[in-house]
Amino acid sequence: MTRLATRIAAVGFMLGLTSLAFAHTAATGTTPKSGSILEQSPPSIEITFKAPVRMTAVIVQQDGKPDRKLESSPAAAAATIKIENPKLEPGLNHVRWTALSQDGHVVKGVIDLTIKPAAPK
Repeated sequence: MTRLATRIAAVGFMLGLTSLAFAHTAATGTTPKSGSILEQSPPSIEITFKAPVRMTAVIVQQDGKPDRKLESSPAAAAATIKIENPKLEPGLNHVRWTALSQDGHVVKGVIDLTIKPAAPK
């Protein structure tokens, strides 16, 4: 009976490892939400994850303009990443980010934010 119990325990352990391999973290939300139409560039953008990640790159892409790198904080792994003063320009802005999860997997995403053009004076 002990051999059977040992085998069952070994199978359970292997299944546990397999489920951990598929438990990659993901973004659970952003502030402002992707798809938002804003009057002006937000003071900050926040990305929330299921588990801590280390942000490795954040860039803004806008049609006809060169990509622009943004800084994020904290530099260490965290479940919420903040991008201060992104200075988004009028039109559609694609904020593309890349992070590294604690299990070593790369996680990527994009936040689409539209900034309304300034009203004529």
